[in-house]
Amino acid sequence: MIGSAEWFSPRKFGWGLGIRTKEGIIYVGAALLLMAAIFALPLPLDTRMLLGGGLFALLLLDTLHIMLSVYSKLDEREQSHQAIAERNSSYVAVACIVAYMAYFLISTGTPAQQLPTELAFPLVLLMLMAIAKGATLLYLEREK
Repeated sequence: MIGSAEWFSPRKFGWGLGIRTKEGIIYVGAALLLMAAIFALPLPLDTRMLLGGGLFALLLLDTLHIMLSVYSKLDEREQSHQAIAERNSSYVAVACIVAYMAYFLISTGTPAQQLPTELAFPLVLLMLMAIAKGATLLYLEREK
Protein backbone atom coordinates (compact mmCIF):
# COMPACT_ATOMS: atom_id res chain seq x y z
CA MET A 1 0.00 0.00 0.00
CA ILE A 2 1.34 3.47 0.86
CA GLY A 3 3.21 3.07 4.15
CA SER A 4 5.85 0.50 5.03
CA ALA A 5 5.88 -1.83 8.03
CA GLU A 6 9.55 -0.96 8.66
CA TRP A 7 8.52 2.58 9.59
CA PHE A 8 6.41 1.44 12.54
CA SER A 9 6.60 -0.84 15.58
CA PRO A 10 4.02 -2.30 17.97
CA ARG A 11 3.03 0.10 20.73
CA LYS A 12 4.07 -0.85 24.22
CA PHE A 13 1.20 0.98 25.93
CA GLY A 14 -2.20 0.77 24.28
CA TRP A 15 -3.07 -0.61 20.89
CA GLY A 16 -1.89 0.30 17.45
CA LEU A 17 1.43 1.37 16.01
CA GLY A 18 4.36 3.36 17.29
CA ILE A 19 6.59 5.37 14.99
CA ARG A 20 10.05 3.85 14.51
CA THR A 21 11.73 5.94 11.79
CA LYS A 22 11.65 9.43 10.33
CA GLU A 23 9.71 8.06 7.36
CA GLY A 24 6.94 7.09 9.79
CA ILE A 25 6.86 10.64 11.11
CA ILE A 26 6.67 11.97 7.54
CA TYR A 27 3.88 9.48 6.70
CA VAL A 28 1.76 10.54 9.68
CA GLY A 29 2.46 14.23 9.07
CA ALA A 30 1.58 13.95 5.38
CA ALA A 31 -1.67 12.15 6.23
CA LEU A 32 -2.64 14.90 8.68
CA LEU A 33 -1.70 17.65 6.21
CA LEU A 34 -3.71 15.99 3.42
CA MET A 35 -6.74 15.71 5.68
CA ALA A 36 -6.43 19.36 6.73
CA ALA A 37 -5.91 20.45 3.11
CA ILE A 38 -9.05 18.63 1.97
CA PHE A 39 -11.18 20.38 4.57
CA ALA A 40 -9.60 23.75 3.76
CA LEU A 41 -10.54 23.53 0.07
CA PRO A 42 -13.14 26.04 -1.14
CA LEU A 43 -15.60 23.29 -2.06
CA PRO A 44 -19.12 22.54 -0.82
CA LEU A 45 -19.23 20.79 2.53
CA ASP A 46 -20.65 17.59 1.02
CA THR A 47 -17.73 17.34 -1.41
CA ARG A 48 -15.17 17.97 1.31
CA MET A 49 -16.81 15.35 3.53
CA LEU A 50 -16.79 12.84 0.68
CA LEU A 51 -13.12 13.49 -0.12
CA GLY A 52 -12.16 13.44 3.57
CA GLY A 53 -14.08 10.20 4.11
CA GLY A 54 -12.38 8.61 1.12
CA LEU A 55 -8.95 9.63 2.37
CA PHE A 56 -9.81 8.40 5.86
CA ALA A 57 -10.94 5.03 4.47
CA LEU A 58 -7.74 4.72 2.42
CA LEU A 59 -5.56 5.58 5.43
CA LEU A 60 -7.51 3.18 7.64
CA LEU A 61 -7.00 0.32 5.18
CA ASP A 62 -3.32 1.20 4.87
CA THR A 63 -2.92 1.30 8.66
CA LEU A 64 -4.60 -2.09 9.04
CA HIS A 65 -2.29 -3.50 6.35
CA ILE A 66 0.75 -2.07 8.15
CA MET A 67 -0.49 -3.43 11.50
CA LEU A 68 -0.89 -6.92 10.04
CA SER A 69 2.65 -6.76 8.68
CA VAL A 70 4.15 -5.41 11.92
CA TYR A 71 2.39 -7.83 14.25
CA SER A 72 3.08 -10.84 12.01
CA LYS A 73 6.84 -10.22 12.38
CA LEU A 74 6.81 -10.64 16.17
CA ASP A 75 8.71 -13.63 17.48
CA GLU A 76 7.14 -16.17 19.84
CA ARG A 77 8.31 -14.40 22.98
CA GLU A 78 6.95 -11.04 21.84
CA GLN A 79 3.65 -12.63 20.85
CA SER A 80 3.42 -14.22 24.29
CA HIS A 81 4.04 -10.85 25.92
CA GLN A 82 1.37 -9.23 23.74
CA ALA A 83 -1.08 -11.96 24.72
CA ILE A 84 -0.37 -11.49 28.42
CA ALA A 85 -0.81 -7.74 28.07
CA GLU A 86 -4.12 -8.20 26.27
CA ARG A 87 -5.31 -10.59 28.98
CA ASN A 88 -4.37 -8.15 31.70
CA SER A 89 -6.10 -5.29 29.91
CA SER A 90 -9.24 -7.39 29.71
CA TYR A 91 -9.13 -8.01 33.44
CA VAL A 92 -8.73 -4.30 34.07
CA ALA A 93 -11.61 -3.45 31.73
CA VAL A 94 -13.92 -5.88 33.52
CA ALA A 95 -12.84 -4.60 36.93
CA CYS A 96 -13.50 -1.00 35.83
CA ILE A 97 -16.96 -1.88 34.55
CA VAL A 98 -17.84 -3.68 37.78
CA ALA A 99 -16.50 -0.80 39.87
CA TYR A 100 -18.44 1.76 37.81
CA MET A 101 -21.66 -0.22 38.08
CA ALA A 102 -21.21 -0.65 41.83
CA TYR A 103 -20.54 3.07 42.26
CA PHE A 104 -23.57 3.96 40.14
CA LEU A 105 -25.88 1.60 42.02
CA ILE A 106 -24.65 2.69 45.46
CA SER A 107 -24.64 6.42 44.73
CA THR A 108 -28.12 6.51 43.20
CA GLY A 109 -29.77 3.81 45.29
CA THR A 110 -31.18 2.34 42.09
CA PRO A 111 -32.00 -1.38 42.02
CA ALA A 112 -30.00 -3.27 39.41
CA GLN A 113 -33.17 -4.02 37.41
CA GLN A 114 -33.80 -0.29 36.88
CA LEU A 115 -30.49 0.73 35.36
CA PRO A 116 -30.86 3.51 32.79
CA THR A 117 -31.03 2.16 29.26
CA GLU A 118 -28.39 4.62 28.01
CA LEU A 119 -25.82 2.63 30.00
CA ALA A 120 -26.84 -0.66 28.40
CA PHE A 121 -25.12 -0.29 25.03
CA PRO A 122 -21.66 0.83 26.23
CA LEU A 123 -21.67 -1.81 28.95
CA VAL A 124 -22.68 -4.59 26.59
CA LEU A 125 -20.08 -3.41 24.09
CA LEU A 126 -17.32 -3.32 26.69
CA MET A 127 -18.30 -6.72 28.06
CA LEU A 128 -18.29 -8.25 24.59
CA MET A 129 -14.87 -6.75 23.93
CA ALA A 130 -13.59 -8.22 27.18
CA ILE A 131 -15.10 -11.61 26.39
CA ALA A 132 -13.62 -11.60 22.88
CA LYS A 133 -10.16 -10.67 24.12
CA GLY A 134 -10.32 -13.19 26.94
CA ALA A 135 -11.52 -15.98 24.65
CA THR A 136 -8.79 -15.21 22.14
CA LEU A 137 -6.12 -15.26 24.79
CA LEU A 138 -7.40 -18.52 26.26
CA TYR A 139 -7.26 -20.01 22.78
CA LEU A 140 -3.71 -18.75 22.28
CA GLU A 141 -2.57 -20.08 25.65
CA ARG A 142 -4.01 -23.54 25.03
CA GLU A 143 -2.70 -23.63 21.46
CA LYS A 144 0.92 -23.80 22.69
